[in-house]
Amino acid sequence: MDLRSAIETLGDRVVHFEDDIAHDELLKFIVEKKLRNTPFTINVEGKKLASNFISSRDFLCGYLDVCRENLAEFLSKIPMEGDIRIMDSNPFKKVNWTLEDLPVPRYFPGDGGRYITAGVVIAGKENPESYNAYNASIHRLMVIDERRMAARLVPPRHTYLMWKDAVERGEDLPVLISIGTHPLFVFSASTRVPPGKEFGYAASLMGGLELYMVDGMFTPMAEIVISARITSERTPEGPFVDITGTYDKVRDEPVLEVDAIYAREDPIFYSITPGDYEHQVLMGIPYEPVIYKAVASVCRVRNVILTPGSSHYFHAIVQIEKNTEGDGKNAILAALSAHPSLKHVVVVDPDINIYDYEDVEFAIATRFQADRDLVIVKNARGSSLDPSANEDGTTAKWGIDATAYLDRKKDFERAGFEF
Repeated sequence: MDLRSAIETLGDRVVHFEDDIAHDELLKFIVEKKLRNTPFTINVEGKKLASNFISSRDFLCGYLDVCRENLAEFLSKIPMEGDIRIMDSNPFKKVNWTLEDLPVPRYFPGDGGRYITAGVVIAGKENPESYNAYNASIHRLMVIDERRMAARLVPPRHTYLMWKDAVERGEDLPVLISIGTHPLFVFSASTRVPPGKEFGYAASLMGGLELYMVDGMFTPMAEIVISARITSERTPEGPFVDITGTYDKVRDEPVLEVDAIYAREDPIFYSITPGDYEHQVLMGIPYEPVIYKAVASVCRVRNVILTPGSSHYFHAIVQIEKNTEGDGKNAILAALSAHPSLKHVVVVDPDINIYDYEDVEFAIATRFQADRDLVIVKNARGSSLDPSANEDGTTAKWGIDATAYLDRKKDFERAGFEF
């Protein structure tokens, strides 16, 4: 499975353009052509670029062959070990390119520079005995010049810890940056899994994973592979538009130095538009199975979604089968604990359509009383992506138990309009 097989899978849902645009015209092109959640390919300064192949829940469900109502439960049961094959040869050829030869977009006028947004950073020991020594995750990479980038590493996540350990040993951290992998591998790299389980999780999700050796390290099939090192040097990174559509702050981040660039024949550069649907899906939906499992430990859970209006990140709707009073409040607390950036949870009954905001609002209007069904948690750790958070990173979180009272169930029966 690779990006080209995903193009075949989506068929005529992919819009192919023959236009050739400048690297700073991509966002304007997307808006003018109304492509924000449409998979497409376009030429950027003479090289092919693709985007939006996992820009909706429906696209993700299509790759996995699962209905949206079962997505959270399905993802919650994915094992961390899948079928992995090490390939003897690969199609990657070393090219005499620098970063300036890649069609890296500058998305917004206020950006700190041109950004690689869909590069899966693969870190691990060179020539390892096992692929279980690896970490694979997405980090935004701001191009500084033809050989250097600033890598946003978030502590205490795996890549950051591996880099920190290398720096303390007086070494650089060798990495591969794989651009243009299958959308499910991009999704896997966006999912939090235990250390060393990224390839195994991806293999389970994809029904098998083929790995190729490039400069002594493993990568899945990609269009472009950058061999590089994350050094101890730091440089200002940003501004960058994050999932809320607002600018994240500028920070001093590690400098990544490029050693070589490899590519397939006629490679397709992949782009994730900052702050748009694909960015939100990849950051938010991986938390839905985490919340699902946490809520399942306190009550019977039916479904979980993170809402589009909250950038698929800050607000959740949790559907439960209520058996005792208090299940709704326990579900709220479990959800907030499972996803530290979560600010708001609405808990509803199985008869409420969680994909229909009017139906969720109906549940709040008819099954919720603020003086008995509202949960507020003050001064909790929040998200740096939330512009309304306090300066120290704390925030107030709240939950609404919009489930029917068990001792008055008949009062909440809905007549319906289906005949």
